[in-house]
Amino acid sequence: MRTLNLLVLAVLGLIFASCDDDDHLGDWEKSVEFAGAPREAAVCFTDPETGTVFVSLGLGAKSAELTDTYYFNDEGGEGLNWKKVTGVNSEFPAEENPGEGTNIGNGRHSAVAFVIGEWAYVGTGYVPAFSDNEKYVRNRTYFNDFYRFNMKTKQWDSKRFVMRVNGVEVEGRRDAVAFSDGEYGYVGTGYGENNRVFKDFYRFDPNTETWEEISFPGESRYGGTAFVVNNAAYVCLGAKSVGGSSSYATDVVKFDFATKTWEKMFNSLTDKPGVKQDKDYDRIPRVYAISFVSNKGNDGEEYAYVATGSGSNSRTVWKYNHKKDQWHQMEDLASITNGIVMGVGFTYEGYGYYTTGGGSIDNGDNLYTATWRFIPDVKETRRNDY
Repeated sequence: MRTLNLLVLAVLGLIFASCDDDDHLGDWEKSVEFAGAPREAAVCFTDPETGTVFVSLGLGAKSAELTDTYYFNDEGGEGLNWKKVTGVNSEFPAEENPGEGTNIGNGRHSAVAFVIGEWAYVGTGYVPAFSDNEKYVRNRTYFNDFYRFNMKTKQWDSKRFVMRVNGVEVEGRRDAVAFSDGEYGYVGTGYGENNRVFKDFYRFDPNTETWEEISFPGESRYGGTAFVVNNAAYVCLGAKSVGGSSSYATDVVKFDFATKTWEKMFNSLTDKPGVKQDKDYDRIPRVYAISFVSNKGNDGEEYAYVATGSGSNSRTVWKYNHKKDQWHQMEDLASITNGIVMGVGFTYEGYGYYTTGGGSIDNGDNLYTATWRFIPDVKETRRNDY
């Protein structure tokens, strides 16, 4: 009898240990479905004054390069909703993509955006070569130009801002990262022709409409993410080689808005011997993840979160405590969202969201329109998962 009791206790211990290992805080619930065509590798930006979120461009079904824009808010007494931007200048105003023939289009995917004042600057990105009935139509192109969108009027400006430093054009790229300190825009990393992965970084001055190259102490990467919290931007995640399944960037680099200087954070995304806190950090690296900032936790403080993407643990969700330079695992993504890449993340009224994305990179298949909201520091209920 004693042997049986010990066996029962051992089994129960394993069960409780397993439950404890999976007992992460946070709950994901469905929000309002994205109203536009399904897409991946779209671009997302937010009006800092109104909080309205915009999603634009992206790769749609059948390799369509999209040019439309949708916005997300709860204005007008209708509750949260996605609405299409309409009007004379509602479509992305870029020049026709390079190539010969018809239906070349002017859309692109894998672009980035940064916001200064009422303007969102949208640029870089990519279109693959495309042929129709064996007739060559469109060149493969990595872009190095930006166009701007007025978030107050919800209209595009046709002015083109080419990335050029001292008269020399910067190499076009896709899957870069971008952010703004409210005064300047910052764009860097990504990859371009011949699968070259970049680590260069550039600053845009909207007053002079000029670019300058700035130092960046981080690793080369593409498909990384940047988030802004406590007057600083953090660049992390991404892959270091195109097509490499395990060559992920593991550094976290901070850009201080007050001093305009970079700092490499001590806790890289690796499991270092003898350090207890980072025992699971090697589950964080991935490419094509989303990030957002939320202050809806129990202490009301702002924290950044990363989720989705392509990697060996892409369903895991991580919270970054910038004050302690520590990462904490949160509740995993729902199983029905497994494998989402190239979605967009954003914050609305303090909550983090993600939407769009696809099941594979640059494929245009298995595209999503669902929108999910994250509620920090609560027990998962799955009340709204399906």
